[in-house]
Amino acid sequence: MLVQRQGKKKKKKETILLRPIICICNDLYTPALRPLRQLAFLLVFPQTQPSRLAQRLSEISRKQGMKTDTATLLSLCEKTDNDIRSCINTLQFLHGRGHKRVDTKTIQCVSVGQKDQNKGLFHLWQGIFQLQRPKRKRIGEGFDEASGSGEGAQRFQHILSLAYSSGEYEKVSQGLYDNYLSMRVRDPNMQCVCEGLEWLSFSDRLNQVILHGQNFSLMRYLPFLSVTFHFLFANTHVPRISYPHSQHEASSRLLGSKNALSTMMADIPPCIRTRISQLTLSLDILTLLLDIICPKLRPVNPQLFSSREKEQMQELINTMLAYNLSYRQDRTPEGQYTYMLEPRVDDVVRFPGLPPRRQLTYQAKQTISREMEQEKMRRAEQLMLQRNPVVHKPAEKKADGPRPIRNHQQRLETIVKQTTVEIRPEVDFFGRVLAPKPPRPPPTSETGEKCPSTCMGKAVGDSDVWFRFNEGMSNAVRRNVYIRELL
Repeated sequence: MLVQRQGKKKKKKETILLRPIICICNDLYTPALRPLRQLAFLLVFPQTQPSRLAQRLSEISRKQGMKTDTATLLSLCEKTDNDIRSCINTLQFLHGRGHKRVDTKTIQCVSVGQKDQNKGLFHLWQGIFQLQRPKRKRIGEGFDEASGSGEGAQRFQHILSLAYSSGEYEKVSQGLYDNYLSMRVRDPNMQCVCEGLEWLSFSDRLNQVILHGQNFSLMRYLPFLSVTFHFLFANTHVPRISYPHSQHEASSRLLGSKNALSTMMADIPPCIRTRISQLTLSLDILTLLLDIICPKLRPVNPQLFSSREKEQMQELINTMLAYNLSYRQDRTPEGQYTYMLEPRVDDVVRFPGLPPRRQLTYQAKQTISREMEQEKMRRAEQLMLQRNPVVHKPAEKKADGPRPIRNHQQRLETIVKQTTVEIRPEVDFFGRVLAPKPPRPPPTSETGEKCPSTCMGKAVGDSDVWFRFNEGMSNAVRRNVYIRELL
């Protein structure tokens, strides 16, 4: 939104600019106009008709006192490509030089109207694929064209000059490659298509020699690709030309495939990686590997697998871990969850849009993913034990030596020793020894029956301290628990 300030004093008050902003350009697809083109309202004005422009130039010449005819003015319009300013500048130049009469020969000799015009790519592609309407002979023109070059030579020179004026030979060839198959060509044997592909291959090899060998003298042959495509695919119908995107899409897919293969080979064990490369992996191994990791599995709990199915699952997990493959849960735009192969190497060896030959169910991929995570934890723990067996390896049972005393047993023995040492005979106030008390009867339940051993518990030594163990969880006692004890 554009705003206009109301003077220097009123800086705080701003109003909306209501008048339109008109931008005029000759090439709509210039890269500098790309942000503006998305916001502006586009109005395409057709080119000025030569007859109407010649009529207007005739009125201007008559008012300025110059004598000329319609054929001369049409020749001037053709020379300047119907550019109004160039036509007026040419007539003004001739009038300033004292020419009171202007003819066709004078227009052809003067070089003022020929300005350096840089045509856009769409104008060039349209000129290549579209035949111009034959022009009628005008009064004053010579008839030596049939004996000289002819219509084919004129088309040749016209397309060659357009290609030279563009200079973007690589972009021109990309546009020809993306649009030549959509042209209307009467060729049931597809001979012109084969010749066009051969010329595209020749242009690519020529461009490679120019860039790698720095032999820029060969660039003079690059514009002839446009001339060849003009004679092979040009038609009188107006072509529908689209901007070339195939090379960018192919480069993006190639880069994505290389990144996926590099990610896959990054964590492959050295014993396997020394025997494969990205080329052999994509051409020979990957297609068969994707079929191997898609076996037939029952959608049940892995604990219910048979011995054969367990062996198959273990081989599948070992294969996927060896080649750095896994399943990652992802969410589709529709909101459904699915498991995708990570890295996405299945897109490297499969054409887009085609489904894979074998497809695992969601439950099977979920089971494989869970088993792979458990196997990774097992291997990580084994690797940790191998690196530091003193700290992480549990104490092994020794049959010969004495068994180690646990912490709670050591505490109980300490309590028993303290009670044995500190027990003294009971005395009264005057220090006389009292008679021992009779033993306490065993506890009974509410009905009068004796409680079992689980009710009355166990005594600590010979003291009156009784304890009873209740099963459950308590944070007071902690111990080291390993993953293999939980699996």
